[in-house]
Amino acid sequence: MMIRQLTIGAAHTINLGNYSSMRIEASITIDLPEGDDFELAKERAQTELRSLLEETLDRQKRDRGELI
Repeated sequence: MMIRQLTIGAAHTINLGNYSSMRIEASITIDLPEGDDFELAKERAQTELRSLLEETLDRQKRDRGELI
């Protein structure tokens, strides 16, 4: 079986209090050229996704005045 694409995603739900919450989601899809190392590509995609999710979470907190 030849894997041609890899899609991974993650989400984080933030409790805003007063019975409200916000869900931040991110996903990445990468094409895998023939001969690419799947495990290495997966690791790079997970690292990039984690960074994207953390950056988005920090921006949301900053916009809400929670992060200085």
